[in-house]
Amino acid sequence: LGYWITVNTGQFSFGHAGFMAIGAYLSSILTVKMGWPLVPAALVGGLVSAGVGGVVAFPALRLSLLYLAMATMGFAELTQIVFLNWTYVGGPNGLSGMRGTSLPLVGGTVVVVLVSLALVTRSRVGLTYAAVREDEYAARAAGLNVTRVKVLAFAQGALVTGVAGALYAHQNLFIEPSLFGAQQSLIIILYVVFGGIQTFWGPLVGGIVLTLFPEVFAFVKDWFLVAYGGLFVVMMMVRPQGLIARR
Repeated sequence: LGYWITVNTGQFSFGHAGFMAIGAYLSSILTVKMGWPLVPAALVGGLVSAGVGGVVAFPALRLSLLYLAMATMGFAELTQIVFLNWTYVGGPNGLSGMRGTSLPLVGGTVVVVLVSLALVTRSRVGLTYAAVREDEYAARAAGLNVTRVKVLAFAQGALVTGVAGALYAHQNLFIEPSLFGAQQSLIIILYVVFGGIQTFWGPLVGGIVLTLFPEVFAFVKDWFLVAYGGLFVVMMMVRPQGLIARR
């Protein structure tokens, strides 16, 4: 859902695993080392991710799609290297001791995000996102500050992704830098594109289906990325708009 907010302005990022890592590590520092409750720690992790997202987006979003993808991928790799060499959070050995998450907390967070997105898509902000996505030059001609709109969407997406990283860390009970590499960014993209980018319901459905896929078809569990790739190719041929479309 966080990645969908960014895609909703027509910008494809390959670095959202970096925002997930920031939320995961920062919230874990607050809960494990400073004794904070999970909810405020997750919110702080999300807000810091949003701030970093805005800083990254401002120069990056001036680039074309290919160079934007490369820049955001470089950001994710840089984030991974920082945590890999930061001994305070365990470096390559990772960090453990997180606790406090629950199914009602995760489910409640998803509901809050869905309601927020439903309100945003129907608001003036949502209309500006759609205008920039459909025709950036027409949006500029209409008087919209396209750069500001893109940075805002990038920061909002990073906020949700950072909170998701915090919840992931406290559900997994252990994190290490390798969990937030290029593969994680790719999986996030696959969830959104497979489910459909036209509505915010698409990423929700895509995430559920592709998460359950290796569990239901246990024989592909060790090859799930290959299976995802094949499934993605079939989808692009049969239903390129994804599982959920506007109609």
